[in-house]
Amino acid sequence: MNKFLLACIAALFTWNLQAQFWSEVDSDFPTESTGISRFSIVDENVAWGIGYNGINPENNIQQFSKTTDAGSTWNAGSIAVGNTNLGIGDIAAIDGETAFIAVYPRIAGQNGGVWKTEDGGGTWAKISQTEFTSNGSFPNTIHFFDADNGVVTGDPVNGNWEIYTTADGGSTFTPVPAANIPAPQTNETGYLAQNTASGDSIWFTTSTGRIFHSTNRGLNWNVYQSPISDFGGSEVSGDISFADASKGILQTNVAILYSTTNAGQTWTQIVTSGTGTPYGDNIAYLPFTSYIVSVGSDPNFAGSSYSVNDGVTWVNIDTKQHVDVAFLNTSAGYSGGFTSDTNTTGVFKYVGDVLSAGDEFAFAKAISLYPNPTRNELNISGTDRVLNLELFNLSGQSLKVFQPSHSLSLEGLPTGLYLLKITTPLGMQSLPVLKN
Repeated sequence: MNKFLLACIAALFTWNLQAQFWSEVDSDFPTESTGISRFSIVDENVAWGIGYNGINPENNIQQFSKTTDAGSTWNAGSIAVGNTNLGIGDIAAIDGETAFIAVYPRIAGQNGGVWKTEDGGGTWAKISQTEFTSNGSFPNTIHFFDADNGVVTGDPVNGNWEIYTTADGGSTFTPVPAANIPAPQTNETGYLAQNTASGDSIWFTTSTGRIFHSTNRGLNWNVYQSPISDFGGSEVSGDISFADASKGILQTNVAILYSTTNAGQTWTQIVTSGTGTPYGDNIAYLPFTSYIVSVGSDPNFAGSSYSVNDGVTWVNIDTKQHVDVAFLNTSAGYSGGFTSDTNTTGVFKYVGDVLSAGDEFAFAKAISLYPNPTRNELNISGTDRVLNLELFNLSGQSLKVFQPSHSLSLEGLPTGLYLLKITTPLGMQSLPVLKN
């Protein structure tokens, strides 16, 4: 067989292999249509998630699921907090045995707070009886920077945000003085699980479109106005994620993106391109990279996609319903799905090699051709600049050199398989093209 043909077949195989991104596995929740609303990834092997009712989110679920084998298998369990009407809002895992949850009141007269498990989720205990007991107390988010240091944030009470920090593994929580936190605006609240962190920095979002930011593990806070008016409203909502202490992304429910390079103080709208689109629910930076994954669960706007250039160019992964998304690094990442009667769904585990920090060919993985197959017209996305385009047949013969462009025509060529060599300022990539 012709060597060039062998190389082309190998290229096609590699191209298809790189397209693999998620592997869906059973979340082990016992009820069909149970989703995972929040992940907490500990390391390459351990991750926890909390469940919610995918048919009617108002129906309370007190359940978690956990993996200790890098996402291959998940084991679900109940979260017994002494009152089946309390809601499970957020989770922060320390290891395979230890995790904290922020618990919120769903009806008047209840008290939430922070619960902890030290036996892998078998039992849960309220670790402080003195916090979040005021009328109106409502815990929203919890995050642990390490096994000892954590912060839990709640809605304003009596005109001040209710925020506590711990430095002893949650045995005691200390209220952050009101003087250390910018005052809330009228009727401003936080939202369940809407926080993100990088190093010692942490951010949470509010109902007036503001972003609260601490650089010292929650001891002192600043606040910035975002480009949107509400991070959790019925008409307007959004999600944020940060790659490091400065670089972040904001995604709205209609897939408009904004970027920041100063920790959220100012934002610039991103003009997106590519064969994919960001979605409207959750978004996650891979820490300390330019790689981002976006997901959506709305049946009319469901799917997942990724960008390798800070949200400028997008490649679509699938059109399945995805809920939360979280990445530890370029190897460990998860997205929430929904259980089914097949016992094979519920968690999307990242299994691809698309998001490889330090990969000098990462730019090529973002380059896409569409539509492909095509009748005549072919478009190129994933690169801002094209230097050269050359079309080959499977015998290695050069058929045509095109003017550098992001679109070209195959009119006049017979149906069949071709190879398009694309040269950019970052390198060269050859992709198969099927004309029909």
